[in-house]
Amino acid sequence: MSDKIIDFNELKNKVKDKDVDKFEEYIYSMYYKLAEGKMNMADFSKNIMSYMQENNISQDKLINIQKKFLERYGIDPSTIEEQFNIPGFNMNNNNYETMKKTASFHDKYKSRIATRTMSEYFVKNEKNDLKIFLENTDVILISEKNVDLNDNELNEFLCSYKKVIDDKKINIILCENTKSYEY
Repeated sequence: MSDKIIDFNELKNKVKDKDVDKFEEYIYSMYYKLAEGKMNMADFSKNIMSYMQENNISQDKLINIQKKFLERYGIDPSTIEEQFNIPGFNMNNNNYETMKKTASFHDKYKSRIATRTMSEYFVKNEKNDLKIFLENTDVILISEKNVDLNDNELNEFLCSYKKVIDDKKINIILCENTKSYEY
């Protein structure tokens, strides 16, 4: 009789090339939906979890598939978090739990929550110290002090942005004397 112990978890989580091929095809199909604006990141995460359930893939096996997928394109998975400084992108079990919590949060509040893409710009000079968020024609100016609208740097930025959106009228939202706190 052999003294070798069979680790069924290791066998169950072993990744085959066909697993990576199927995952790659699925990821690319979702990527195209993202690019077309037919899907947001919350849907993307939710679909990954559905994919795991439909294909009976454990979180450990998904991590192994992701690693093989990245290696296929010449990327060392262990260096991704360091290279791009993306917290939560590391390939561990916490990633699955984070995805699950995010999807659950979006499911709970889906009727009143929207995922958006915004640009952020900062103005810090003798007249202003503010953060600017840009989304289409909406421009949000946030400052802990009063906003000085006579600031040349601010006005030059707003004029430049207006040209970017083909001289459409922009809706400027002032958030002055704001306070922030950690919760």
